Amino acid sequence: MEYKKEDVNLLNHCLEENFFSFSEDSSKLADASNINEIMGIEGGVAWKYWNEFNKAIPDEYDFCSRIDQYRRATGAGDKVNVMFNYGYALLEAECLRAINAVGLDPHVGFLHEMNTGKNSLAYDLQEPFRFLVDLVVINLVESERMEKKDFIRTENYSLKLRPSGAKKLTEEVNLWFNKRVSYKGNMTMWSYVMFLKTRELAQYLVGKRKDIDFIVPQYETKRQDTSDIRQKILSISYSDWKKLGFSKGTLHYMKKNAKADKPFTLNAHNKERLDKWEKLVANG
Repeated sequence: MEYKKEDVNLLNHCLEENFFSFSEDSSKLADASNINEIMGIEGGVAWKYWNEFNKAIPDEYDFCSRIDQYRRATGAGDKVNVMFNYGYALLEAECLRAINAVGLDPHVGFLHEMNTGKNSLAYDLQEPFRFLVDLVVINLVESERMEKKDFIRTENYSLKLRPSGAKKLTEEVNLWFNKRVSYKGNMTMWSYVMFLKTRELAQYLVGKRKDIDFIVPQYETKRQDTSDIRQKILSISYSDWKKLGFSKGTLHYMKKNAKADKPFTLNAHNKERLDKWEKLVANG
């Protein structure tokens, strides 16, 4: 369940409402004695998580949840779930490559049941990295890059990605897989972290490692368009801005972005100017 905390951090920047508390679930997890209990707790956390995720998705996407009222995965009836299905399939393929590279059996899992034709171990290994696909979907939704023409309704009324949509999603997934994170003293691509974790699992199973850790590394969200920063920009007076020697046009542009219901970034110069304004206000 650790990977979901990373997405909750991101959703915290998208929403104004408070989240469900996960403290009770953490306590239950610590006391769980078998896989069925663990999966039951995971189901409860998933329901809370997708309930909050839904609030970050605009109404025009018709997204209600990733799971139904019985906490079962839903089909591809809306654009967001179509993107999730495709993204998770790409993640599964990446995990399968890692599994095959270290010589493990992809059909023998730990949490997911072993069924003929099911890549149970790949499903297990996906869990710590699903947040990457979740961030991909949020990024595509926020940037409004997915268009109506990127989807097609089939004869049985299910929704699918057209080649144009699949290309956009694949490019964004590869972009996130290639992002780097600090791991064991090196800046490592997430795709390689998947391989390293799979190799560590293989070493653990044959007794070459004493323990295994799927929590580290963790993704850290670093957004410049949080509600707090937007409010700071909107509260800057043009007179204070002028005292610092900055142009009215720059502040006007920043305020325009802060008011808009779209993501934005601050370049190094504007971030420095915002910091100087905060110091000016703090010093009276």
